[in-house]
Amino acid sequence: MRVAFIGLGTMGFPMAGHVAQAGFTTVV
Repeated sequence: MRVAFIGLGTMGFPMAGHVAQAGFTTVV
């Protein structure tokens, strides 16, 4: 599963980090 974030704010940045650590392919 691929997860994409468009713009990372105060909440989005740590959330993207946790998603990446969970093993998902993360695109910012």
